Amino acid sequence: MRKEYRIAKGWEIFIWICLPLFMALLGWLGIMPYTEEQFNLTLALILTPISIGLELLMVLGLLDTRKSKLVIENDRIINVGVFKTRVLDFKNIKGFKVDQNYLYYFPINENDKKIKVTTYVGKFEELRTWSEQKFKNLDIEEYVNEEKEILENVEYGRTHEEREYKLARAKKTTKIINTISWIVALSTWFYPHFYQVQILLCGILPIIGLIIYKTSNGLIRLDEKPKSAHPNILSTLFIPSCALMIRALMDFTIFDYSNFWKPAIVIFFVFGLLVLKGSKVEYNLKKGVTYLAILGMLMFGGMYTYGLLITTNVVFDESQPTVYKAVVLDKHTSSGKTTTYYLKLSEWGPQKEIDDVSVARDIYESKEIGDSAIVYFNNGLYKIPYYIVIE
Repeated sequence: MRKEYRIAKGWEIFIWICLPLFMALLGWLGIMPYTEEQFNLTLALILTPISIGLELLMVLGLLDTRKSKLVIENDRIINVGVFKTRVLDFKNIKGFKVDQNYLYYFPINENDKKIKVTTYVGKFEELRTWSEQKFKNLDIEEYVNEEKEILENVEYGRTHEEREYKLARAKKTTKIINTISWIVALSTWFYPHFYQVQILLCGILPIIGLIIYKTSNGLIRLDEKPKSAHPNILSTLFIPSCALMIRALMDFTIFDYSNFWKPAIVIFFVFGLLVLKGSKVEYNLKKGVTYLAILGMLMFGGMYTYGLLITTNVVFDESQPTVYKAVVLDKHTSSGKTTTYYLKLSEWGPQKEIDDVSVARDIYESKEIGDSAIVYFNNGLYKIPYYIVIE
């Protein structure tokens, strides 16, 4: 018996068409800072390394599409990769797991490397059915064992019935709050027409999520795998925070960040303590994935901190703006998934340098070079000054 599984033909064609196009786009992004009239060193230091790194990843992706395959023989599995070939005998396979992207074969010896094959191979369902007939489904086994541990853990209740009730309630609670978080975050991102309420909800939901997490006594987790018996509340923390950060970056121009850092450090520090200190979850610091999980949660803390401070600093600012007049020296757009409109303005008020300012499309289209522009300069709720070009 010998059976080979390669990436499905349709996906292979799609990859060979799309990746070169993305590579061309990335190449353009990498050289874009050097083609601007005014060389932007900061932009070059950010975009060029990212562009080169992603180009290399895409080259590896093309090589992987061309060469990689899974071979099943009478008594072993062979995984052929770009740089390495791995072999696992059937007798040495503990079982398999499946997620959205990969099917994994785990060895009995934990020191050996697992084999993974993408779910985008041709006849994947055939491969999955064969795996179910041949090996243990470790996802099911681990879920059953984990649920059994929960229902036997006296920290979650004095009786078996009480623990069952708390687990069911935790699953229902996290499902509801995660769904609400997705709805609020997506509406804030794509339809910000109830701005103050949406920003307020995006700020409150992660706090509610942290409270639910901390009061669950370890029953509810932040970073569990999707098929875990423990309910997961990561979406409530992460998705509204993304929406806050996106709105902060897209909607507001901050004049000076001097007063941003002190409250930002305090909020970030408090978040870190709430997530990491006193947690019932034991972090295995011997595994690299643990550090990635912690890093991911700290990144969420950074997004939440920035988004919350900047959006609320503007949205709930009731101070009277100072009005300045500037001259439009030039105008241009920047196109990607969305188009951003810029006016190059002369010096105005405290702004002592010529600078590009992003504006709404209608303002951009109404202005010509030489026209005047009105700038509203605000102190901000937290004394983080910002400005808006309105006409």
